[in-house]
Amino acid sequence: MLEPAPIVELKDDPTPEGLQAFWFDASDGIRLRAAISPARGKPQGSVFFSSGRSEYIEKYFELIREMNERGLTVAIIDHRGQGLSDRLLANPLLGHVGNFSDYAKDMETLWGLIENQMPEPRFLVAHSMGGAIAADLARRGNIQFSKMLACAPMLGFAGDSPVLKFAVWALSKLWLKKKTPTRATSSSALDPKNAEVLTSNKTRFGYHMQRITLEPKLQLAGPTFGWLQAAINLYKSLAGSTGYEKITIPVYYAIAGKEALVSNRAISQACQILPNAKCTVFEGALHEIFQERDEHRNRFMQDLFEFLEV
Repeated sequence: MLEPAPIVELKDDPTPEGLQAFWFDASDGIRLRAAISPARGKPQGSVFFSSGRSEYIEKYFELIREMNERGLTVAIIDHRGQGLSDRLLANPLLGHVGNFSDYAKDMETLWGLIENQMPEPRFLVAHSMGGAIAADLARRGNIQFSKMLACAPMLGFAGDSPVLKFAVWALSKLWLKKKTPTRATSSSALDPKNAEVLTSNKTRFGYHMQRITLEPKLQLAGPTFGWLQAAINLYKSLAGSTGYEKITIPVYYAIAGKEALVSNRAISQACQILPNAKCTVFEGALHEIFQERDEHRNRFMQDLFEFLEV
């Protein structure tokens, strides 16, 4: 039996029926929160979900409810350093990680605890930072998935350049690895202007704002230079001979037409390298297509369920 973990309840965005949140320990002792939500009706498979930077389990309740209704069991994790999982620095608002593969290792540890509850076929689904983690997890090959799908996967930064990479490398080496290029304050985590590059749907973004107000421990501000360098290291690794070329399962990448955070060019390049991949651009959509207004989200969800064949 795993120790039950709390859930931040919201009346207008209810907890999926049967969802259970719990604590577990990573291989290095970090305490992490995860949840599993069982399929409704006849099982059609299961989804292992990897969320984006600063995100948490409750943000995907709408998606989980929809997937459960389609017969999919869903497991989701609060990645280390965010959500209600242990934070890695004294300032809990700083987003930090030592090595990006720590995220994939955490998911592998979780899988060992829940594998017998995840019916086949098994799908890997992700958003943003979670897309980079999913690619790492898939190429590691320790868990076998039938397909992988990611919304706006973070396979490079928007506005990336050799100058930016050098600056991050230099600053992370100058004892600034655990510092951030932005002001990490609770007001920055709660800034409603964040929605301007995330989603045009005020209702869905409003649920997020309500939750981080109800439970301030969910808040996360800017990443550290160490986190940025770890991400850049992963990008380089994925582009190498042991990266995308190792991922032979069918892959679907959704690209936001009005993307401002991740590199659409990097996503397109990954699609050219991946042996079996498809990219679709959702014109007019902002970064969080899972949280976008129905005009964009409904088309994406139709593609998602058609791709997973459920």
